[in-house]
Amino acid sequence: MLLLGLWMATWGLLAASQTSLSTLGTGPSMPSTFIPCGPCMCNGSVVDCSSRGLTSVPSCGLPATATSLSLRNNSISYLGHGIFTRFLSLRWLDLSFNLLRNISVDLFQSLPLTTLNLAHNHLVFGNGTNCIETPFANLVSLTHLDLSYNNLHNVSCAVVESNVSNLHWLDLSHNLYSLSTEPRLLKYLGKLAILDLSHNYLNSLSEHLFQDVRALQSLNLSQNQIPLNNNAYPLGVFAMLSNTLTELRLEGNCDASYSRENFSYPDKTFYQLTSLKYLQLDGLPNLEFGSGFEGMTSLTNLSLSGKDGGFCFINSLTNKTFLHVPQSLRSLHLSNCNITRIEMDAFRPLQHLHTLDLSFNLDLGFETLGNAFYSLQGSDLQELHINSIIHPYAMCVMVTPRNTRFFKHTHLETIHARGNRLEVFCEGALRNMPDSLKFVSVDENELGFGSYFKDLGHLKNLREIHNDGHKNAFEPPTEYPPDQMQQCSTGNVEELTDSGMNCHSPWHPEDFSLKTWEPQQTSSRKRRSSALHTSGKLLYTLPPNLETYVSRWDKLYYQILEVEFNTSNYLTVLNLCNNLLTTWIGPVTGLTKLVTLDLSNNFAHNVSTRFFHTLTSLKVLNVSRNFLRLIIENDTSGELFEPLHTLQSLYVSKNYLNAVPPNVFRGLINLQNLVLSHNSIFHFDVNISHMKNLSLLDLSYNYIRFLPQSVMDHLDSVAEYQQVTVDITFNSIACTCQHVDFLTWILTSKVKFRSSNRLSCLMSDGGVRERINVFDVIQSLQKSCTDKSGILVGAVSCAFCLLVAMFSALVYRYRWKLRYLYYASRLAYRRLQTCDDDNDDFEFDAFVSYSSEDNDFVHGELLEELETRAGLRLNVHNRDFIPGRPIPSNIVSAVQSSRRTLVVLSRELVQSEWCHYEMQMATMEAAHTGRDVLLFLLYEDVPSQQLPRDVLYNLQSSTYITFPGTRAEPSLVRDFWARLAQAIRQG
Repeated sequence: MLLLGLWMATWGLLAASQTSLSTLGTGPSMPSTFIPCGPCMCNGSVVDCSSRGLTSVPSCGLPATATSLSLRNNSISYLGHGIFTRFLSLRWLDLSFNLLRNISVDLFQSLPLTTLNLAHNHLVFGNGTNCIETPFANLVSLTHLDLSYNNLHNVSCAVVESNVSNLHWLDLSHNLYSLSTEPRLLKYLGKLAILDLSHNYLNSLSEHLFQDVRALQSLNLSQNQIPLNNNAYPLGVFAMLSNTLTELRLEGNCDASYSRENFSYPDKTFYQLTSLKYLQLDGLPNLEFGSGFEGMTSLTNLSLSGKDGGFCFINSLTNKTFLHVPQSLRSLHLSNCNITRIEMDAFRPLQHLHTLDLSFNLDLGFETLGNAFYSLQGSDLQELHINSIIHPYAMCVMVTPRNTRFFKHTHLETIHARGNRLEVFCEGALRNMPDSLKFVSVDENELGFGSYFKDLGHLKNLREIHNDGHKNAFEPPTEYPPDQMQQCSTGNVEELTDSGMNCHSPWHPEDFSLKTWEPQQTSSRKRRSSALHTSGKLLYTLPPNLETYVSRWDKLYYQILEVEFNTSNYLTVLNLCNNLLTTWIGPVTGLTKLVTLDLSNNFAHNVSTRFFHTLTSLKVLNVSRNFLRLIIENDTSGELFEPLHTLQSLYVSKNYLNAVPPNVFRGLINLQNLVLSHNSIFHFDVNISHMKNLSLLDLSYNYIRFLPQSVMDHLDSVAEYQQVTVDITFNSIACTCQHVDFLTWILTSKVKFRSSNRLSCLMSDGGVRERINVFDVIQSLQKSCTDKSGILVGAVSCAFCLLVAMFSALVYRYRWKLRYLYYASRLAYRRLQTCDDDNDDFEFDAFVSYSSEDNDFVHGELLEELETRAGLRLNVHNRDFIPGRPIPSNIVSAVQSSRRTLVVLSRELVQSEWCHYEMQMATMEAAHTGRDVLLFLLYEDVPSQQLPRDVLYNLQSSTYITFPGTRAEPSLVRDFWARLAQAIRQG
């Protein structure tokens, strides 16, 4: 949103492309595109020498064609003369985080640099009064220069007199500047767009300071010593920036050590900033914005926050505070400003405000906030931040209908109300929320079960609720809280409501009746974990459009028994992880659209195998970090997950599993990610053959030694059409003679293994080798597994192989005859069984043997001429073969039941194995019956040298007829079909 942010992001991307290389090191994490070059890493013209412990620039090994060079985070204290002269194309140079103090005048001479980073060194350009000669002379292409975090007192001669007139971005933050010593600092920098002078010692601005930088868009003067008054900001200081400056940061200049009585915003000076969009200031007590702010007609974001280095001492907001703030304002940040009082019409001038942040005003309270919303009714406000507006030691905090009575007529869409010690909403308070509300965060509060649950259904457009507890432990108190923070105002609750609605103190669980989620019987945390259990069933009505509900670290200590939600809800994400939901019995009904369910880290140990049966729309289920060992190991029939047919990701890590039943995941037909890491599984013989879409199998951190053949075969089959990743790291796989096949599979399979060169290997002597190379282990095993007994085994094997070879040769010699006899016998037996005595008549006139490439000819012209016109009965395999019968059996049956076998000879048919088989069966039929079976139709002219020997023999000894082609004379074509029909009938 901010221009400075965009420029910083650009610089960050440039830096990241270089500094990220410093993390490469060696090993598998290093991208293969980078190769060593001297002590550095190179990728074409990009050179990374960051974090190498260098004390000087490497003199050899670096490519002279480098365009980008990072020497970041080393110990370089001196740069010798001409050290960069060999890099004639260098445009990006990072020397940050080194020990540089002085830079020679001609160090960068003749380099085409556009970006130069010298941050975090010990540079000194002069001693505060005298200058050294400039090291940046004639860097006419330089656009980005970072000199932050040095010991610089002045740089006017180093920058202004160096002819860097194309400089766009200049960072001089965290130095020792006092601009009174450098009145010419910005002279000749007419193209400068971003200037950072934060964290220096500036105490005033001269009237003509910015007269030469008429393109300046972002100016950061934060964390200096410039007081907010007209003397420090003379009237014309921003005159030349009225049409260009869009961002101005002045926070952190008025800390508590300064006298603030005479401070006031120099609004007459700001009046000239007509293009300013973002302004960050310190917040002054008795705050009022002068009439000069009305001229800032482009201002959209105003921050007076006391966080992140700013100072804010506002205390109260009156009806006059924002009178002169321009109507263009969209975002107002007043966090951590010690605000305790807001008059009811304070925000009346801000009707177009979209975002309001009042967080960390610890004594503001919901009563003051509610009154302040009187003036925001009908405004454009969409986002409200009210985190920590209650003292951290307050007790019995509740929101009443009176506190929310002015919210109904706003356009709020988002509310952030973290860390307010909130324990209950009085009945009716939520009904005052606007219909536009979509997102609510009430994290880090103390909300318990209450009657306000009945009001949730009134939040018609609410999409997302975040109700997390406290993730991290509190720091120990350093003082006792104020007495008023420890008082509970529960004596006369009716005074807090508009109509006497119920507003019980959460300290009395007997006032609630939790009928569905039965609590564990325990004496600790009774407020959160106990409630009366009565018979019957309580219906939970969710907001009609709620999609996401998150309640983590919330100390929910319930048994999940029978729970019913309204069936009209649209809840898709339910996250209840990191609680104490130890028992899951169910059924949980009504969540018909739930897609993601997270019940991880709940200490669950009592789970019904039918608990998930009503949640059939789940795609992501996380039950990690529980105690499901006995439940899963005893689920041999796979009942627990069986109905989850749509599930895509299942996380069952850290459940102390020792074994996984073979059929426990039998219903997960659409599973893509299965995570069983961090368990104690010894053997993974699980049926996953139904998981056709499996892409990740995570078995890391177990005791698995190998994977069974069935698992390997299925993973290979899936890897044929999609990427499959298996993680078996930290398992100490078995590197023994018995499991060489498994190791070979890891090496040769298309399955991708995470960190495959970092596997642990359990050797036959019981020792463990870390970070093995699978190929080396296989070679070692092949040698060690060969012994003297192998010679005898080898001899026996050779003799056996010789017999098998001889038998195989005989079988091969008579292979076609044996195949024919086998299928002919099966057919004869089948006919005998069915008492088929009509063996003399043929069922078909011809069986057509053809290649699928000639399908159009056969099913078009041939069937039309021979069946429709000639009246013949033809057997065509993809039409007349009996389904379910083996193909060879169908072929033999077709040959025997047909008078002739018509072979449509083409180049494609010669290459077809099945067509070759069909001709051989026809030959065998002719030999055994004496019939003239084979009839060749020469559909294409195939050269004899391309014909197999047996096809050429059959062609020479059998009848054939040549197809005249589609362009032949019609009389020749008619004669061809007549002669072919006659040849078939005379077979």
